[in-house]
Amino acid sequence: MNKMNNEDEKERRKCERFSFVEDIVLNGTTMSTTMDISEGGFYISSLQSYEKNSVIDVSIPFKGEKVTFKAQVQYCQPGIGIGVIFIDLNDKQKAKIKELIESITKKTAQPEREGKNILLVDDNNTTRQAIKSALCKEGFSVIEATDGIEAMKFIAEKNLDLLILDLYMKGMDGFKVLSLLKIHPKWKELPVIVCSGHDTQKVKDKVMNAGADEFISKRGTSPAKLALSAKAVLQKRYQT
Repeated sequence: MNKMNNEDEKERRKCERFSFVEDIVLNGTTMSTTMDISEGGFYISSLQSYEKNSVIDVSIPFKGEKVTFKAQVQYCQPGIGIGVIFIDLNDKQKAKIKELIESITKKTAQPEREGKNILLVDDNNTTRQAIKSALCKEGFSVIEATDGIEAMKFIAEKNLDLLILDLYMKGMDGFKVLSLLKIHPKWKELPVIVCSGHDTQKVKDKVMNAGADEFISKRGTSPAKLALSAKAVLQKRYQT
């Protein structure tokens, strides 16, 4: 019985996923970003498509050095990312992965807190500061990000209650951030308000179908009104 329980625990640890947003290199040349890690593999944000069962080299920075693993593609979501499993690991590489996961769990362990944390993602500094000021007046704590990659790192590291998301930004745009959130088991319930000046019906339908809680046009919507919308979304979601 004990042997069976030990085997079950090993399998659980192999499958348990931890948020891990980090820039990596695939096959020595292609820059990508990890979204999570387990002892068994990664989920990687990637615009490039890969064939199922293809083998790639994944290089990640850790403690000042580059660590490279071989991985096999298990599935590909075109334009979003790929799920991979580690293969042919030696004992040293297995130890590195366990050490990396231990460092992640220590970093992300945070005490319980009161109040609501909002991540505000917008590449326009003036717009971002105006919205932040209105949110702070309503009693929110505001974390700022200027693009999708920075946003994903905060999402992985912080305890968030709401995401306010611009769409058209350099690097990873808001559409990609929203797609990654809604396929991730830990983040898919995070409420999202999309706030954009691109307010055609086509854009509205796209973000709502992708899982946003609300779409707000920057045109004609004051920061104060956006802050009130944030309160309403949170009250509806958390019944506070």
